Amino acid sequence: MKNHIDVSVIIPAFNAAATLGCLVNKLLSETRVSIELIVVDDGSTDNTAEVVRQIQDERLTLISQANQGVYAARNAALAIHRGEWVVFLDADDDIADGFIEKRWQAATAAQADVTIFNGWHSGAEHRRKAIHRKQPYGKTLPGHAWIRHCVTHREWPHYLWLQMVRSSYIRQHSLRFQAGKSHKDILWTIHLAACNGRFRIVDVKDYIYVSNTASITHRPDYYDVRAVSYIEVIAEIVRLAELEQNKKIRVYLYRHALVEARHFLGLYRNRVQDKPAVKARFKANVSFGSLFRGISSFSDVFFFIKVVGKLF
Repeated sequence: MKNHIDVSVIIPAFNAAATLGCLVNKLLSETRVSIELIVVDDGSTDNTAEVVRQIQDERLTLISQANQGVYAARNAALAIHRGEWVVFLDADDDIADGFIEKRWQAATAAQADVTIFNGWHSGAEHRRKAIHRKQPYGKTLPGHAWIRHCVTHREWPHYLWLQMVRSSYIRQHSLRFQAGKSHKDILWTIHLAACNGRFRIVDVKDYIYVSNTASITHRPDYYDVRAVSYIEVIAEIVRLAELEQNKKIRVYLYRHALVEARHFLGLYRNRVQDKPAVKARFKANVSFGSLFRGISSFSDVFFFIKVVGKLF
């Protein structure tokens, strides 16, 4: 393997034998950029690991671990990666031809710490729609300015596979994924931006996100887990808002915490099974006052009243 690696591609995988091989082979077909591909088998019960082992390529590394969740899997790969840039992919999605090379060229040319790309969401009947539509395309701006833009336009593209991140930026700020089962990609992206590096926004749709109604996130017994994860996300956003170094974006972080509270409340009202336990968890971790500080419209006022009625 070459000493210098341009891009580290990190793929967590759980029972992904049916789709992983195609994605790995597509990535390894790229030879114009020096890459390493790290697949983390997170306790799969199918032959995911065997699919990877059958692919003979020195650029491919397999990590096998007991099931700890997707974020622990990504952390395991981050701990050993050697590339100048990092890309996170999902094992069941698809990418455009020349995906890595084109991203690497765009990120290098921008001299940014984080480059945000676009993608397609493939839904029912294979209809596609853009992942985001309101971003400051073609611009390079500080992370704090990007937070303000995203909150103001109510579009927070936190999906990890949209990002190409400079490894030195990750190490400089000791960035890691927080433990948990769901929604921690929101926090990863907020931490990326709160560190106030250079963000470049590119309207290149090079990733295809495929909706999987059979995924664990849609299981009835998983909704409570997701709700608790939202509580942890909201609490961490509030904590960040209260740090002195974030005082210039404090109000925007509070506003975003209120947005995530909307997502939580929809889940709580319609899906959560153990409502008393989840409600108690919310009240113990999220304050009435912190959500109040996020109000910026009449719609927010009505939502805030609804939250108080349901949870406080």
